[in-house]
Amino acid sequence: MVEVSAENITLVTVVTFLSVFFILVSMMPPGLLYTPSQKRIIEVPEYFESIDLSYFSATQNFTLGTGYIVYDFALGGWNFQFEVNPVNQGFLLFTYDSWAIFKWNFESFTWHNSKSGIIVSVNEGIYLRGGSHNILKWTQLDPNYDPNSTLCEFTVDNSKTQCKIYFAFNTTRYNSPYAALQNGELACLLAIGMDFTNTRINAWNFIGMLLFFQAPEVHPAINALIAIPIWVMIAWLIYILILKAIPFVGG
Repeated sequence: MVEVSAENITLVTVVTFLSVFFILVSMMPPGLLYTPSQKRIIEVPEYFESIDLSYFSATQNFTLGTGYIVYDFALGGWNFQFEVNPVNQGFLLFTYDSWAIFKWNFESFTWHNSKSGIIVSVNEGIYLRGGSHNILKWTQLDPNYDPNSTLCEFTVDNSKTQCKIYFAFNTTRYNSPYAALQNGELACLLAIGMDFTNTRINAWNFIGMLLFFQAPEVHPAINALIAIPIWVMIAWLIYILILKAIPFVGG
């Protein structure tokens, strides 16, 4: 009779559980992860009250200046990264994939004037995250400002999704969006429509959130009951493998 070691049993258990879990989550209908009838709560600065927010599924807003800053956030099921870059004097927007603390597959957005459809961003070649990138220069704010709506309205898109970006400011204090930006008071609103939300289930992200106790809409106690035994088995397996490797390392 063949004797199976404890570490082999642990390895098979962990790999089998995560593999089956990955397959089941991948096949799970999106409706099981959230309640479609849940009411949306959208709060934006008063500068954007003229926008028909009922058209959008989700929004994100923040205030911008000319200092370097990076905003990471989730919007409509996608991971976004918005960057204010004083070196290139412009704005960059990316989508990216992630698992736990790891990020990859950054893809830049192309910026269009929403009314004319004309591309207003410029491509500046290879970026530090890999791949080419498009940047909206700050000098494009004033030419694309609509004094009637008191907004700069842009449509941005890449191969994954599309969304709207609005810039606004206090018109009683500043006469242009660029002036507001220089004083750190340019309001920015990102809004994604219903048709461009991500309804797919990223099983790797879900497993990562589960293992790092960040699973959405899961009670912390249930999350811990699933994650802690897996981490104990992984830690024990690593310990056994290190002990087995010591004789070969010591020489």
